[in-house]
Amino acid sequence: MTGIVCLDQEDGLLFNGRRQSRDRVVTEKILSMTEGKPLWMSAYSRRIFPEDAPVCVAEELVGKLAEPARKDAEQEELEREEAAQKEPWQQPGEAAFCLIEEAVNLENEMIDEWIVFRWKRVYPADVFLKFPADDWEKELIETFAGYSHEEIDLERYRKRDRAKF
Repeated sequence: MTGIVCLDQEDGLLFNGRRQSRDRVVTEKILSMTEGKPLWMSAYSRRIFPEDAPVCVAEELVGKLAEPARKDAEQEELEREEAAQKEPWQQPGEAAFCLIEEAVNLENEMIDEWIVFRWKRVYPADVFLKFPADDWEKELIETFAGYSHEEIDLERYRKRDRAKF
């Protein structure tokens, strides 16, 4: 699964439980890049998309992404137990995206790639999402003009053990 986040220049994600900023061009780019594939998000995130946008609200998925990484034996046991009861975002062969606007555990194995929209500003923040350089490889895809931001960087991060751009 590919996680999508919006961060400021200092990796800020949230302030006082709310998103730092938003930009309608980012929303349009997210819909364009995920066209035809599931785009999961919380009800909070759903509000910034047009009513007719093909998105799926899944509070339980966003909650699972915040959980600490499990130990291997625990993970294997859970996978066996849950194999028969797969959630829609876990279907085999299904490329899926998840817009995340809350604290998340970068070690969670559900996400193997991140798309980061980076504001070219610093906002007040109390929740951060910092990608450790030892574990994640970064690629700058493009810099574009937003609606309310002069410049926004679009970045991709992949786990170093899977980083094949």
